[in-house]
Amino acid sequence: MNRPFLLPPLSAEELLEFQRLLRAQTTPAGLYRRCNLIWQLAAGFNLSEASEISGMHYTKAHKWVKRFQQTGIAGLSSLPRPGRPKIYGRDPETLVIQTATSRPQDLGLGFTTWSLAKLEEHLRQHLSLKSLSRETIRRILTRHGLRFLTGQTWCESHDPDFEVKKRYYSPLSPPSKEGNRYLFR
Repeated sequence: MNRPFLLPPLSAEELLEFQRLLRAQTTPAGLYRRCNLIWQLAAGFNLSEASEISGMHYTKAHKWVKRFQQTGIAGLSSLPRPGRPKIYGRDPETLVIQTATSRPQDLGLGFTTWSLAKLEEHLRQHLSLKSLSRETIRRILTRHGLRFLTGQTWCESHDPDFEVKKRYYSPLSPPSKEGNRYLFR
């Protein structure tokens, strides 16, 4: 059996911060696991038990505990990772949002609602955002809580008996064959 990991006692502020992070629904999953690890160690579990409870490998758990001891709770957050820098800043993103929330008719266009393809075409032609892809536009809109509605179709009839006839047709029941005609139940 592993010896208990000697974690210095947590201060009241640290305990409150751990409780807040563990109870918040917006805490990222990785940060939650790391906070849970330290919480279990503070409760008296050894490192292998605490890492198993928090869903981490023993060696990774050891790494995060050392980092917590060096830098505190702030050390449990993931460090920024290198990657491709953004091509567009805030100005084109604001432009996309302003265009998407405006009425196409107010911009002199001949349609009443935006589709992703129409928005992309308008941004490329009129606002000189040539290399802005459709997927990038969709991500910008999603990040700001906007989305395109899916199309819905319906059938209308001027037949006065349409509602009655519609009830007798069931697309789920197979048609019964009577001679060469099909009848619907």
